[in-house]
Amino acid sequence: MVEHWLKCNESKTELLILGKSSAIDKLTFEPSVRFGDVDIGPIDFKGTSGKTLGIYMDENLTLERQVNSVRKHCGMLLKNLWQVNRCLDFSTKVLLVKQLVISRLDYCNILYGGLPKKLIARLQKVLNSCVRFIYGLHGHQDDYLPYLRETHILPIEQRVVFKSCLMAYKIIHGSAPDYLCEQIPAENVLDVPRRTRATTVPDLFKLWYPKLSSVNASSKLRKRRPSVLLPDLWNALPLDLRSLTTVESFKTRLKTRLFVESFGAD
Repeated sequence: MVEHWLKCNESKTELLILGKSSAIDKLTFEPSVRFGDVDIGPIDFKGTSGKTLGIYMDENLTLERQVNSVRKHCGMLLKNLWQVNRCLDFSTKVLLVKQLVISRLDYCNILYGGLPKKLIARLQKVLNSCVRFIYGLHGHQDDYLPYLRETHILPIEQRVVFKSCLMAYKIIHGSAPDYLCEQIPAENVLDVPRRTRATTVPDLFKLWYPKLSSVNASSKLRKRRPSVLLPDLWNALPLDLRSLTTVESFKTRLKTRLFVESFGAD
């Protein structure tokens, strides 16, 4: 921090204790950190505490606080938009929804990868509410996919995949920040065994997949780690997609692929 001319603000510094509920319950002492002249104790994860870069953390890293916060914020935005619904045409509604509401759903949505279905469903309900606003629908609809397809809006799960694969593309092609390239490196060509006539050409567009112990291999939290999630999603893409030379062509091809997976080829 000194090298970058930065200084911590004691009044804004928080101590977060994160882990499984069973492990946290076993703590036999009250942890604290001496910071300057101030003793900082663990926060309660209530209100605005535990918020970093707009993301609400919780002690078990379930992201339930974050999902509920996004739902509440998007609900307020849609409530205000409904007030002027009759004054807007179809294209303007789509534009406002994408810029005001869906942008909020997409913010840091890589963190939503691997979340339980019930939390993803809460975010999908926000997207369904957007559809009802755009088309002026009242009440629950049996199927929202035709409306999402017409407005070219991907469902929540596919949006997470899109953002994750886009980040992986930037890591592979060297346009991502250095800290991401260090945490989620590409497979080193030097690590690939020397080719023989029986071996295939090595894939130079893969992310390195971390190998952990068998105890952690089945952990749901482990599968949510970007260092595991991104290689899982990226390496599953076909080579011709991963090897595209421009980010715009990659985004177009990837969205088309996810669009077909979500709504069909017709």
